[in-house]
Amino acid sequence: MSESTKQLLSTLMVLGAQSPERGLTIPDLAAKLRVGVREVEAELAHLLDAGYAEAVMLSGTRRVYLTGTGIITASSTYS
Repeated sequence: MSESTKQLLSTLMVLGAQSPERGLTIPDLAAKLRVGVREVEAELAHLLDAGYAEAVMLSGTRRVYLTGTGIITASSTYS
């Protein structure tokens, strides 16, 4: 996993995006990480493919959140 992907995983964890209702939008993530939307989308694709994150549509807005596996993986970086 690249450092950028790890940073995105960690950011989702720290910001509490651990359920669909608490999910974050890609523009919000880009702003928090101070990178472009396309960079977030590219790194997010890795997390989605690995099953660490899921994306859902809530009220017409795409939101991203960590799965159980993503939460465990993110938590293991702190131990």
